[in-house]
Amino acid sequence: MVFGFGKKKAVESTIDPVQQQRVVSLQEIPAIIKELESPRISHILQEAKRLKTEIGLNQKNIHDIILHLESDDLKLDDVDKNLKTVGMRGKDAVVSTIKKETEARLTNIERYDDVITTNNEVNQMLKRIGDILGVHTRVMHVFARKYADRLKEEISKLSQNRSILQRLINEQENFKSDSCAILELIEKINSLKIEEDQKKHRLIEITNEKKEALHAITRLEQETSELRATPEYNEFLEVRKKIDHLSHEKHEIRRKIDAQFIKISRPLSKYSYVSSFDKPMKKMMEELISDPFEVISIHNKELVVEILQATAKSVVAGTISVKDSDKSIELIEDTIDRLDEFLKLKVAFTKKVSDLESSLNIFDIKTLETKEKELEKARSNITDFEASSKKIEKEIKDNESQLGAVKLEIESKMTSLNNGNAIIIKT
Repeated sequence: MVFGFGKKKAVESTIDPVQQQRVVSLQEIPAIIKELESPRISHILQEAKRLKTEIGLNQKNIHDIILHLESDDLKLDDVDKNLKTVGMRGKDAVVSTIKKETEARLTNIERYDDVITTNNEVNQMLKRIGDILGVHTRVMHVFARKYADRLKEEISKLSQNRSILQRLINEQENFKSDSCAILELIEKINSLKIEEDQKKHRLIEITNEKKEALHAITRLEQETSELRATPEYNEFLEVRKKIDHLSHEKHEIRRKIDAQFIKISRPLSKYSYVSSFDKPMKKMMEELISDPFEVISIHNKELVVEILQATAKSVVAGTISVKDSDKSIELIEDTIDRLDEFLKLKVAFTKKVSDLESSLNIFDIKTLETKEKELEKARSNITDFEASSKKIEKEIKDNESQLGAVKLEIESKMTSLNNGNAIIIKT
């Protein structure tokens, strides 16, 4: 501010409050905040009214100085005409502005909001007075030095009173800010408690589910053990072992058929490119070349013979070229002749497997397999339950840590609002 006013005067408390401790519940805190705020507001209003009275005296003193300045000719008749004009304009501007400001009535203080309004009015008054004196600083110091000094002194007193008023407002606004922060922290505690209750409830659910899974494991282990201990199951295993041993016989049949068809693979492959067969027959021919064991069957025998005969005719006609056509024809005819042999081997093998598989009906393997899957799932669930329990237990521990930290923060802020008298939240 121009003219050197506006320095704040340090205000020290001379009261040394007796430190007391108060134990309260979390639910009581909002009421306690109101309880603490009420005397603060009363004190602010009382102080603000006193300050307004002093500010009114400051206004009157400044107004009196301005009236004296207004009636003083400042001996401007003795100076240069141009300087006289500058001096008169400066004097008139200062007098006009400051008279207006000091004659203005401040808001009547009845509520806290009136204190804020009054403070803003005094701020504006000081700013306008400071601005006009700043613009005409030279005029005041050259022509009206004694008035400038007296104005500076009185405006400084006004500024100090305004600073005290501002401090009262700042303290109350800090109180309100801290109060809001405390209420938000209470909401956070409530939210954390709800979360913790939900997690503890879930932990109980998981414990019960784990117990059920353990009971299921015990039951399923017993049931599967009983099923495996039956004579039917042992007989089932023996039959399945016999079926597994038949795989060697199947391999030998496959080897014989493959060995025979390898001998005619060249003419068969060449004929597959030039044949006039329809799509299903061409597909069968491709499968016969790649896996004759699977294609040869009583149902397919005539079609296989048709494919082999058509291949032989193409060799005879020269439609497909082979190294030794007579040899190729001989091998194709030999293959046709051996089809019954291959079919007998496959039929005999299939009957053996079928007879053995029908013997498997002695035991309901699906029941055992279902129980084994249920047992595996129950064991997997136990692992999942244990992992979930550890995770939730850690989250509950973190929640409790957060609750403790927020509780301490509320106690610290409440103690500060309570003029240093400790407020402890009971658990």
